[in-house]
Amino acid sequence: MSKAPQSTDAPRFSREWWLESARIAFWVMIVTVLIWIYADMEFTQTADVAMTVRLNTAGSPDTVVTSKLVTDVTFKLRGSRSDLDRFAKKFRGSVINFDLSTLPSFHPELGQAIPSVLALESVTDVQEWGLSVKSSSPDTISDINIEKLQTRELPIEFIFKGAELAGPLKAAVEVLAPPSFWTSIGRNPMIRTVEKDLSGLPAGEEHKVKFQLIPALGAEPVKLKTDTVTASLQVVRRMAAATEIIPITVKIITPAEWIETGLWAQYKLVRRDRIEWSTKITVTGPRKDIDILKGDKTKTVDAYIVLTDSDKEPIDSWSARKVTLRFPPGLQIQLASGQVEPTVQFRLEKRVTTTP
Repeated sequence: MSKAPQSTDAPRFSREWWLESARIAFWVMIVTVLIWIYADMEFTQTADVAMTVRLNTAGSPDTVVTSKLVTDVTFKLRGSRSDLDRFAKKFRGSVINFDLSTLPSFHPELGQAIPSVLALESVTDVQEWGLSVKSSSPDTISDINIEKLQTRELPIEFIFKGAELAGPLKAAVEVLAPPSFWTSIGRNPMIRTVEKDLSGLPAGEEHKVKFQLIPALGAEPVKLKTDTVTASLQVVRRMAAATEIIPITVKIITPAEWIETGLWAQYKLVRRDRIEWSTKITVTGPRKDIDILKGDKTKTVDAYIVLTDSDKEPIDSWSARKVTLRFPPGLQIQLASGQVEPTVQFRLEKRVTTTP
């Protein structure tokens, strides 16, 4: 006859019961600690996310960033694995537009610096997903130039075709640009209009025509007080435009202080292709103006690019710059339809100094 199984339960609150409860509590504590350690390792991690920071002063319309606008930054973030993965999928390789004017210390000045993490901390998803920015590389974005815009009144160059007018069109517009721009701009700057076809206007009558202004001087963008200008004009006669191919030689214009400081003793201009610096363009205009351009040696088309201090920064490739064309005043000459200003490629290289 077999024995019945004996109960292993100790009497409640007995010595054996307390020892068994302590043993169970100990192992529960060990398992709990291991679970928390595993959870921390599994769900709280760090990850590197590479992004591009683009600086602006959108909240301060009378200032502008005149130094390098974009900087590649790698941020180290900490958070749950799922949130890090979600953030990296959405933002890795993307651009953060960081408005410097939101900083309490914002002011126009040259050579400023900010911690790189400020840009990422401005992204709302970082806070909403419970992520923290631990570090960044580089940790500082430096050499930031913020300038206050200055206003100048510049004449307008009216671009039109299809008609000979009773007199030249004259008007001016207020242009906003930073001081560094005004010191480097070429001679006799003018704001151009988008080309207007006047061939449909009756001759012998007064007309009011609205012209769209181009917010740029050469290849450099500027701000204008107004986008359009209305001109009063009288058409003498409608004219069929003539075209002509003319040669140009591209020159350079530099800041005046480059000559004063002897910069060309330290740098040299290297052209990628010398042929593109001496090229030809197709122009159009009234036949009589084309004939004057061809026959009068004092009437030439100026072709130039403007160099700035940023061109002194070393680069591995080439800088491309659109050529500014200045047509002789008094002649209704312009680029033929479908033509664009030529582009030249170059870079400034430091001269190699040899020790005797």
